[in-house]
Amino acid sequence: MARVAGVSTAVVSYALNDRRGVSVATRERVLRVADELGWRPNPAARSMRAGAQAVGLAVVAGETLHGAPVLDVVAAFQRELLPRGLGVDLRVVADVAAAAELYRRWGAERRCDVVVVPEVRDDDVRLRVATDAGLRPVVVGPTEVAPGLAAVEVDDEDAYARVARYLASLGHVRIALVADPTDRLRTAACERGLRAATQDGTVALEIVPTDGTVEGAAGATRRLLTQAVRPTAVVLATDVMALAALDVARRTGLVVPWDVSVVAGADSVLCRLATPALTSLPSLATDLGEALARAVTGTLDAAAGDPPVRVPLAVGALAVRGSTSPQAH
Repeated sequence: MARVAGVSTAVVSYALNDRRGVSVATRERVLRVADELGWRPNPAARSMRAGAQAVGLAVVAGETLHGAPVLDVVAAFQRELLPRGLGVDLRVVADVAAAAELYRRWGAERRCDVVVVPEVRDDDVRLRVATDAGLRPVVVGPTEVAPGLAAVEVDDEDAYARVARYLASLGHVRIALVADPTDRLRTAACERGLRAATQDGTVALEIVPTDGTVEGAAGATRRLLTQAVRPTAVVLATDVMALAALDVARRTGLVVPWDVSVVAGADSVLCRLATPALTSLPSLATDLGEALARAVTGTLDAAAGDPPVRVPLAVGALAVRGSTSPQAH
């Protein structure tokens, strides 16, 4: 490129990287030659020179980050990473397999040192692929998720046990959980929490997994509320699922909370603006973003042989609003 443009290789480098010391005419000539020759920057070469400056995050389309909106978590995450000069390379992918393929490319290009793996599944291929690609995964999941890897451990089990105890204290004896897909480790943790708090046999518990969509939640809620013996309280994994449940209850002629109580597994402004306002577990957006930053920076700072960084994250108190009430007998 330097030979064709009639300049030195140093001038080519300055021009391509938009550095001072090159005249406008020379820069334009170098860029024109680069375009004619089909030159493109090499991410791997840049990373070798400067070190990876981003944390990879591939999110499956339509999913949340542990019940919180993706961009809200990323905003808190990025804010905590800025002092380290790190950014978040956020990609939306079609499925887990596409995320794994992206990890392979990131590893080959040395684009990232660390990747965040959210919404972990049973036997999740992303964990193996990330490690094989030379990346360091930071996993988001329930307590004890992915032993041997860095993780943010969210205590959903305790949070859902508190939800069950609260509903039982209101006199509810038939509780249903409209859950995310069964292959999610978080789904199993939420179910364990509900069962642990209702194991004395005074409360009947029904678990209804869905595909994680609003439509799936609406269909599951409709089946629950139109069966011969319906639950008197329904817990839903996310805020939008709970909003769908409110709509289904109205359409089936039930009044929330007098006929059925509804609880959202994650809070949002939508929960507060709903009619009635939804009783909800808190949103983890800010706390999760900050916990991820601690896990990532701890992983980057760890010396060889150090144990993996594990950051525990408790879920705060239930916000009690108008969608729950004592059960009439």
